[in-house]
Amino acid sequence: MKLKYCIRYALFWCGMPQSKNMRKGDVVLAQSFGRNSWDEIEMKKLKRKFRETESDEKTLEWIRNDKFDPGKPNREIAKIVVELLDEYHIPAIVQWEIATAFSEEWYAQHKKEIICIWPPEENEHFDTRSVIIESAEVIREKNFVHPVVVAHKQQIVRTALIVKKYCGIFPLTSKKQPNIFDAHSIQWWTRNIFFWSFREFFVRVRYIVKRYV
Repeated sequence: MKLKYCIRYALFWCGMPQSKNMRKGDVVLAQSFGRNSWDEIEMKKLKRKFRETESDEKTLEWIRNDKFDPGKPNREIAKIVVELLDEYHIPAIVQWEIATAFSEEWYAQHKKEIICIWPPEENEHFDTRSVIIESAEVIREKNFVHPVVVAHKQQIVRTALIVKKYCGIFPLTSKKQPNIFDAHSIQWWTRNIFFWSFREFFVRVRYIVKRYV
């Protein structure tokens, strides 16, 4: 890990600067940040529904009808994804919570450009690393080369380093990095900066020890 990334990894609240060569990006890679709805029981229903339909569009329609709330950070991330796709005309690989935050009209017009990452059938914690491992498989399958990472400002450094680990290239980063938390998140560590900082310290140490970054 380069020194400049080591410093940002330690001072995670600094986020990442915008990459100079953004136009090289050929796919957006978006990581969610918490959610306001659905405990493990609802998540089991979601996994079952996706297995039944094997369709992003049908599963997202089912989620919307259930009045799922992705939370403020994911709405901000979804907004940035929309802006990047409109500006650079590239596809996106997004964690499912972000896909639910797209407007129905916009998604209907761009669904061929959106690939959703859904939680696995097994009852395992679907953490940042797990999402990126699945996303990396899509990147290799579609022959993408320069992913543009979109994530919460407090998470983007770790996300970018995991992408480097599993995609073999340090991703591009947009200057647009949401920095809001949601007090109603069901994930306690994404409710405010104090909870996040407490948990993130141990997460980052574990990722170094496990060589996830």
